[in-house]
Amino acid sequence: MRPGNPSAVAREYIEHGKSETCPIVDMHGHFGPLRAGYLPSQPVEKLRRRLKRCGVKRLVCSAHDGLFGDLEGANEALQEAILQYPDTFLGYWVVNPHFHESIANAGAAYEQSQGFVGFKLAPDYHNYPVDGERYAPVLEYANAHGLLVLSHTWGKSPYSSPQQIGEAASRYPKAIFLMGHSGYGDWEASLEVARACPNVYLELTAVYVSHDFSLSPSGAGQSPAGWLHVNGIIEHMVATVSSERMLFGTDMPWYSPHYAAGAILFARISDEARHDIMHRNAERLLARWSI
Repeated sequence: MRPGNPSAVAREYIEHGKSETCPIVDMHGHFGPLRAGYLPSQPVEKLRRRLKRCGVKRLVCSAHDGLFGDLEGANEALQEAILQYPDTFLGYWVVNPHFHESIANAGAAYEQSQGFVGFKLAPDYHNYPVDGERYAPVLEYANAHGLLVLSHTWGKSPYSSPQQIGEAASRYPKAIFLMGHSGYGDWEASLEVARACPNVYLELTAVYVSHDFSLSPSGAGQSPAGWLHVNGIIEHMVATVSSERMLFGTDMPWYSPHYAAGAILFARISDEARHDIMHRNAERLLARWSI
């Protein structure tokens, strides 16, 4: 453990590899195979073992195939996994603004589902702005029912910038918007939106360590070299917005939950803030789904 680190939670992780007193709820995961991609932790039993090893008690996820093609089959496959492993998975129902039926029928499909907590939007991958009119039926439904909306966000993106999330969150104040990746790179804009909109949470996938996504799909290739290494961003978010508005996420099975946990455990924040980020906030948001 880092000399001088007073955290009892960090000490527990160092000694045992996980914490009984501070479990993890991962609010940003994925499920199922990724076509033309290799993810060693993707098979469901490997994924469950990896989560258990790090003390992740629940993964809230969307289906890979739903983001890139087979919406109906992907959401159905995730539904089967949720029913088979209700102690491990909860879900986001994926919609695509270019498939009219997925938008028009989202509310009805959600009502027939079990273990889904809201919707997943991928504006950059679908090349459509998060505050665009095609998303309106889904966001109206989420607003009417107080559901969660996890949206990919990226700084300077023409589709998912923090400012666009702020516009959508202001328009639908009873929906809970999880700002996936916290508007990566445009940190101050993201913090301003979170301060202004009480229904916006900063979700930390990729915030822990800055990546070079210059070869990724449109909207994720906006990062200048200055974003490639970030120090103190967790502390800055806690001080500027509040640990009560931050959520643990990993894009699992893409990235390591151990690395993400370490970034929170060894940030210069209080153990109370660690509890907020790693499980308390998520437990509050998911309470109606009996987590």
